Amino acid sequence: MAMFFSANILRTTIRKIAGRTPKGQALHEGFMIQLLRIVMGGSILNVAQSRGLMNLCNSVVHLKTGTFLQSSKDKWATPVKGQGWKGFWIPFKNQVNKDQLKKDLSKKHSVADIGSECDIVMFAIHGGGMVKGDALMFLSSYRAWMKVLQQKHNLKIGVLSVEYTLSPEGPFPTALNECVAAYKYLIEHQGVDPRRVVMCGDSAGGNLCLTTALKIRDAYPGVGLPAGQVLFSPWVMCPKPLKDNPDDYITNEGGALYVEAYTHNQAKVHTSPYASPIQAATLAGMPRMQIFIGGVETLRPSIERFITKATAEGVKIESHLKEGKAHDYPLIEEISGSKVVRESQELVAKFVARIRDDYIGVVEV
Repeated sequence: MAMFFSANILRTTIRKIAGRTPKGQALHEGFMIQLLRIVMGGSILNVAQSRGLMNLCNSVVHLKTGTFLQSSKDKWATPVKGQGWKGFWIPFKNQVNKDQLKKDLSKKHSVADIGSECDIVMFAIHGGGMVKGDALMFLSSYRAWMKVLQQKHNLKIGVLSVEYTLSPEGPFPTALNECVAAYKYLIEHQGVDPRRVVMCGDSAGGNLCLTTALKIRDAYPGVGLPAGQVLFSPWVMCPKPLKDNPDDYITNEGGALYVEAYTHNQAKVHTSPYASPIQAATLAGMPRMQIFIGGVETLRPSIERFITKATAEGVKIESHLKEGKAHDYPLIEEISGSKVVRESQELVAKFVARIRDDYIGVVEV
């Protein structure tokens, strides 16, 4: 692995000197992308090895953000469970007032609190190719959105993050069924109005956001769809062989690894709209979407085809393409820089605030 990483570092350095790396990309960002190419698996790591290495990387992130210890996570997130699903409820915490934050962090919460004391509920589904990651891997992002929405829009959000079963232990449709069960619990059991729910997910989590909404639309129309979806580099189709981009960390080998683990390479699953949402007969009636795309990411062509299809079928989409940036760029400061990540956080906040404004307008009529 060390030799493989060293070779990629050397290649990145040579490309940087030759002016062939994306404009504005710092050399250390290029190095991090090469590390992530290994972490994401496929080239030299199998699923178990890739999962273990990603867990290590996530631990480093938690250490950086002050949530490495379980006791620190417990102050922000409460484990919750319903029939056929489990996850974490991350209630609103006042991060603007330090004294109030201390009080908020000391509060105890339970499953009964899901959806309470907030204006908008973010229904979050993490990425990781369906084979790795966890419900709190983007806790720092959820905290940042919470703070920006409070500071700039005077809104309170809570986050319900689903801890779905990973593949290959739980292949299709296990994760989908768990996400559907969690969403139905939020709406039917907790009584949260779907018009104040925003789904959010990255990569494979973006896939599960889309397929969960499709399943609700098709099989449970009485439940009601969320008001919107925020999708970061969503995986919208079971990929055919991908054309690798050396400046992205999603590779052809990695994509094949995820698809095999999730679908067991069953052709009927590959073409199912509940695995490949771009295969849906129609996307009409789906919630409005905010989609972030990295300019150099391997999934860009499929995401753009999805946007074209969805727009033609009446879905309102606000897309943000960032040239020179890789997969999931709004969520990973180490490959994008703090300025780009902050800009993305503010875009998310504005989108969520508009949804809240629309909800208030409907309720007051």
